[in-house]
Amino acid sequence: FEDIIAVLALYRPGPMESGMLDDFIDRKHGLKSIEYPFDSLEKVLEPTYGVIVYQEQVMQIVQIIGGFSLGGADVVRRAMGKKDPEKMKKLKTDFADGAEKQGYDRAKAEDLWELIV
Repeated sequence: FEDIIAVLALYRPGPMESGMLDDFIDRKHGLKSIEYPFDSLEKVLEPTYGVIVYQEQVMQIVQIIGGFSLGGADVVRRAMGKKDPEKMKKLKTDFADGAEKQGYDRAKAEDLWELIV
């Protein structure tokens, strides 16, 4: 049941063009290995085979890696919807700073941010 919901969420132009739908299917069927950007995200991404599918996952990721509060994570979610480049640039810096403070590799966190947005 969860797989059906995830595929429906991925069946949109953006995820399909980025290859996320194919990654999800290939990982589900064991054709590709399941990888997580950081080990600490396994619990969040395991149900979707390591593919970021839902806004809720994005919110959890920015909390875990970037150290954002729940309110801060919601700001990220809303900014993504509005596609405000200036706001997103500031949030990316905040995310990378927070990740670094928590001991995560900054460059890897910045790569993850690009995957999220």
